[in-house]
Amino acid sequence: MPFCKISNEYKKDGYTEVDNVFLLNYLPSADAVDVKVYLYGLTLACLESEDNTIDKMALNLKLPEERIISAFRYWEQKGLVAISSTFPLYITYYSPKKAMPPIVKYNVKKYQTFVEEVARLFPEKVLTPNEITAFIELIRLHNMDINAMLMIIKYCIDYKSEDISTPYILAVANDWIKKGLTTAEQVNEHINNLEANSEAIRMIFKTLGIKREATLEDRQFFLKWTLEYNYGLDAILTAARALKRRGGMERLDDYICELKNVQAFTSQEIAEYARKKQQIYELAVNVVKNMGGYYASMDMVIDTYIIPWLNKGFTDEALTIISKFCFLKNIRSLDSMEQMVNRFLKLGLLDENSINAYIEKQIAIDNKIKRIYEECNYLGMVSNKDRELYHTWLEWGFDDEIILFAASLARNNPFPMQSINRNLALLRQKDIATLEQAQRELENKQKSTDKPAKQAAYTDEQIKQVLVDFETWEL
Repeated sequence: MPFCKISNEYKKDGYTEVDNVFLLNYLPSADAVDVKVYLYGLTLACLESEDNTIDKMALNLKLPEERIISAFRYWEQKGLVAISSTFPLYITYYSPKKAMPPIVKYNVKKYQTFVEEVARLFPEKVLTPNEITAFIELIRLHNMDINAMLMIIKYCIDYKSEDISTPYILAVANDWIKKGLTTAEQVNEHINNLEANSEAIRMIFKTLGIKREATLEDRQFFLKWTLEYNYGLDAILTAARALKRRGGMERLDDYICELKNVQAFTSQEIAEYARKKQQIYELAVNVVKNMGGYYASMDMVIDTYIIPWLNKGFTDEALTIISKFCFLKNIRSLDSMEQMVNRFLKLGLLDENSINAYIEKQIAIDNKIKRIYEECNYLGMVSNKDRELYHTWLEWGFDDEIILFAASLARNNPFPMQSINRNLALLRQKDIATLEQAQRELENKQKSTDKPAKQAAYTDEQIKQVLVDFETWEL
């Protein structure tokens, strides 16, 4: 049985995409991981996929199975899914337009004190029964201390004051619960940790150029970096300096997550990573500039092209030379440069010296072809087809003297390269390898061109029998 499936009500509405009701009413207050689980499960439910199992889902999302079940329990409380009571578990998605939250019954006397205390915390606002129920359901579902929830509500009110909303408090409570903070002692310790880092956050703000008071989110960022990721303040400040006052705490959070993924934890490691990142950025700018192109976002250029090329072993100097080479070849897009890079990769040319040597070799070959053009009095640009012909003549064993002699016989010929190729093919058939033999053979051939050639008469069957094994012949 599939782990996730669509209810009949959802199918009747015809939704396989995400309903706007979900995006507007449920997503803003939900935890990011819960949203990821919901959307991925919805996708699996709409597809016939072998990945529609909880173990595959956990593997693909890089989450423990317990965390996935916790996310679905959150959405079950919202009425968007139902978790089966049988084993193995399966999840049924309901249409967001017809959400069916479970009916919650709780002991009024047990939570009377909580309701009274919440009313004191909101002296100018009366919470709706649904809002009260949402708080109680969290307490009941996670076996949470009532005082722990009251402490969370008060702390959020102190920070948000007039901007406070019930969805915001519930989102904070959900986040703290997922951190394992369900007792009054744990919540109190967490609040003390948040408040104990005011000076450290002030230093970070100064480095980032932020001129406002720290919010609860700012303090939680700091705790995540220090307690979960094990970053010291000096390392965090080094990361903040790398941003050069561009962006705030959210961008610093993204950058520290990036540093964690590349295993850069100390100030020295972060500084070196920032230096390399700046170097890669400058390389991307130079490559695009050399090609005469324009891209609005260097991040896309770096992630899609520059880093994969560097990972293949190309040096900065090599990519710079290739980009200039592309400009000379009238190549203006990075997709086309990708093809050129792969050609150099097949040739094993990954650094400046090897590429320069290759280019010098190609220039020398082009100069020899131009000499052939001069000999046959031909005006034109060296083409790839003529380069291929020249390479073929070398493979046949002819030196430049014989090739130039053949070119002299094609002087003023409207198609000189074809004439040269025919003459050299004739010499190869007769195993002629010296200049003297070539001169005698081709001069005699030229004298006999005025005489009408005797046409051989072959039947179609004779031609067919002779050419059947043409590819295996040794000339």
